[in-house]
Amino acid sequence: MDQSVPSRAVVIGAGIAGLVAARVLSERVDEVVIVERDAIDDDTATQPGVPQAMHVHLLLQRGYRELTSLFPGLDGRLAAAGAPALDLLRDGVWITRAGEAPRVPSRLRTRSASRGLYESVIRDLTLERPNVRLLDGHDAVALVGDAAAVRGVALRRRPSRASGTALTGTTPDHHATAAGEPQGETSQLDAWLVVDASGRASKAPAHLAGIGAPVPTESVIDASLRYATRLYRLPAVPRDWKVLLVRDRPPVGTRGGVVSEIEGGRWVVTLGGAGEDQPPTDDDGFVAFARDLVSPRLFDAIRDAEVLSPIHGWARTANRWRHAERIRAWPAGFTLFGDSLCALNPVYGQGMSVAAMEGGVLGRWLDASAVGRDRRSATPPATGPLIDALSRTARLPWFLATGEDARIEG
Repeated sequence: MDQSVPSRAVVIGAGIAGLVAARVLSERVDEVVIVERDAIDDDTATQPGVPQAMHVHLLLQRGYRELTSLFPGLDGRLAAAGAPALDLLRDGVWITRAGEAPRVPSRLRTRSASRGLYESVIRDLTLERPNVRLLDGHDAVALVGDAAAVRGVALRRRPSRASGTALTGTTPDHHATAAGEPQGETSQLDAWLVVDASGRASKAPAHLAGIGAPVPTESVIDASLRYATRLYRLPAVPRDWKVLLVRDRPPVGTRGGVVSEIEGGRWVVTLGGAGEDQPPTDDDGFVAFARDLVSPRLFDAIRDAEVLSPIHGWARTANRWRHAERIRAWPAGFTLFGDSLCALNPVYGQGMSVAAMEGGVLGRWLDASAVGRDRRSATPPATGPLIDALSRTARLPWFLATGEDARIEG
């Protein structure tokens, strides 16, 4: 019989998905270590690991409900930071070539905030858990284990500032030096479960190959959508909306734009287009693109606004599904999570919501009787059923996103 030992989970990635996974795990294992390649500071919007953070992040009502359930106090902290409450049907103006959608009061409630604010508040709430530690400025360079089971991760400290912060003030306890790493400060972190929530750029395929495990095949649908974003301060005039979206309908046209109020009295404006009809990142081109949308409402909103930021472009919008669910001999003790498993075109606003829903899936799997018994042993849990459940959760959002993008591709 396996000897009872304290259980540790390692989460790779400190974005929204990683924080959700860590929060769920913190209620069910003894210790959670979040490994993040970037050095975390107060300005999450400018971290290299979240280059898309400048763009509009409209959290859907289902995702907001899931997140506020997972993170008690989230709504209050967002409100205190100035994130406006939003009724998506009453406070939103939704315009297509067919006209403007009716506006009615609804229960589709959320808060409109920057990605940076969402992430910093959720990170603070996660790290307030006494058994959660953040090890930033470290790369997860390999999985430790074999094709049958993962038992930890090999880490390398990055040359940039890395805090290895911990709520308790202790430093992460690394074990034996990771084998096969020719240079840099490397270490090994043993774990009962490793969750890869590192996002679109996940190195999971290479890491799986490194332990001799099967590598998932991928489905990719890329409509070549591109975005450009700038922050504004709108004139102090009465307006009866908090978010305005203008979008053409493919295949007639692919241009669109959204302006959304966020914290600090600022408004974030994101323009998008596909193929050769992409939003420029120069001042005159950005304004001209907004002027040529199917409705003048967005251009009218920003024509006299104060510019608060440079224009930021973003091009990585492909839908990508790593089909881990098709691998029958998936290694125990390891799972993909969030965008590492299924990354969706962010224009449809589903990413954070799907990550929040996957948190519920992870919790239910951890509460299953067989998994619960494994937590007090040295035996890595069979994660195939978890992969299957996460994939089922991602299926409908995948079809919604790729169905729209296929219209553009076609």
